[in-house]
Amino acid sequence: MGNCLKSPTSDDISLLHESSYGDPDQEPPPPYELTEEEQIRIAQRIGLIQHLPKGVYDPGRDGSEKKIRECVICMDFEYGDPIRFLPCMHIYHMDCIDDWLMRSFTCPSCMEPVDAALLSSYETN
Repeated sequence: MGNCLKSPTSDDISLLHESSYGDPDQEPPPPYELTEEEQIRIAQRIGLIQHLPKGVYDPGRDGSEKKIRECVICMDFEYGDPIRFLPCMHIYHMDCIDDWLMRSFTCPSCMEPVDAALLSSYETN
């Protein structure tokens, strides 16, 4: 895969706390200190991401000249890279978009919610 950016704190717990507390320099608490609500939120997000369709990048498969040639997140695609498809039909490297979706459940290209209806159906009261 190309040059996907990797954050040294890109684990699920860090991502949850960065978005919850807004301070990326703050050290996240150990997993055993997470509330049940935070654990559920992480599990729901991971479950939704895993249900998005995936494939392998093959620019010549459909013969289209307009085939997307780069991942908008890392700016690179290579033949055979694992990709994920969003409902808006944009495609990204699986690692790139999975990391993105842990931070924001919107498409980085068009900013459409990935699937607000599905997400709300998993919300707990």
